[in-house]
Amino acid sequence: MFLLPASIRLIINFLLFQACWMLAFLYQGEATWAMLILCLLLLFTHKKYCKQLTLLALSLPLGIGIEYLSVYSGLIAHPEGTVPFWLMILWMAFILTFDSSLKAIITLPNRLGTAVIGLFAPASYLAAANFGVFDILVPIIQFYVTFSVLWLVCTLFFIIIYDWLFTKSKFIA
Repeated sequence: MFLLPASIRLIINFLLFQACWMLAFLYQGEATWAMLILCLLLLFTHKKYCKQLTLLALSLPLGIGIEYLSVYSGLIAHPEGTVPFWLMILWMAFILTFDSSLKAIITLPNRLGTAVIGLFAPASYLAAANFGVFDILVPIIQFYVTFSVLWLVCTLFFIIIYDWLFTKSKFIA
């Protein structure tokens, strides 16, 4: 099987995620098929498909859980009234960057990646809200602090799952 050099796969992984994010941002539900195709391509930027699929299966419920908690606690409101499918696909794409373009952040010492992602993730949501993708229902400071804490906790679990799969586990090929 032909495999591109790691640096090229890293760049492709990053660009595919950015494309998926832009599709979600600009077209939301109208882009679900294109986003799914990008997720499939993201999967193919990795060498270990089984580990990636396991990472996805273990991490996706956490990401979707953040979204449901955000909606049902009154932090944000989507036009659909619940967490839209396109956002779940975007989570898939995000998780498929952990062992590639986000690896440098995920593997920072002392779980520092948790803080980095936890502090910067809410900015992405603020940008989307400013363009009417969804509404923030609480004051911006309250949203940012609450969302940062949610992402800090969730990212800590992502990193624990990642460490288990990619550094400690010998059972999953």
